[in-house]
Parts: sequence; C-alpha cells; structure tokens
Amino acid sequence: MSILITADGAILNLDELNLLSRLVADLERIRNGVAPSRHELADAPLLDNWSLAMRLRPCLTGQVDGHPTIARGRRSITSQLHLFAPHHGYARSLSRFYRLGEPREE
Repeated sequence: MSILITADGAILNLDELNLLSRLVADLERIRNGVAPSRHELADAPLLDNWSLAMRLRPCLTGQVDGHPTIARGRRSITSQLHLFAPHHGYARSLSRFYRLGEPREE
C-alpha cells in the first residue's frame, strides 16, 4: 500500500517505509557481494510449488510536462506509487516526485 498524506497532514501507512528501508538495505548488501547467510535463509519461509505471478500496484496516469524522457502533453503512467499527497500537490512514485495539477474529472 502507498503512504498517504491526508488533507490535515496526517501520514497513513508508514509501515511501507519500514519495508522499503529493509528492502533497500538487503539489495545494497547483495549488490556489494554479500548474499543472504544460511542462517537468514534457514529462518525464511519455504515457498513450495511456486510460479511467477503479477500483482496490481497503485500508480497515477495523466498528461505529463517536464519529464526527462516523456514528451510534453503525452498521457503516461507513473511507476509504482509510494507516497500520495493530493491535498498538498505532490506524489512520489518509485522513480521520482510529481507535482499534481488538476485531477481528471470522472
């Protein structure tokens, strides 16, 4: 779930931040050549009869302006949404901050 900042400034779903921090630490360790230890893997749950699958994750879609690789005015989809503060005019996807203009009228 994405972290949400409400209109009154309350921050919801901060557990996501802890999960992401641990993920980054693990990935940096592996990037530096330190694989999970036998002890770590012994304590990990066993997933048997497994296969790859896909899940839906929150994102935003809209016309973009000022993106480094997407043409101005082109409708696009952000990467996975991690922080959403619509009342404060911004959001944070996996890759960058976005300033939020007007929402789409349904």
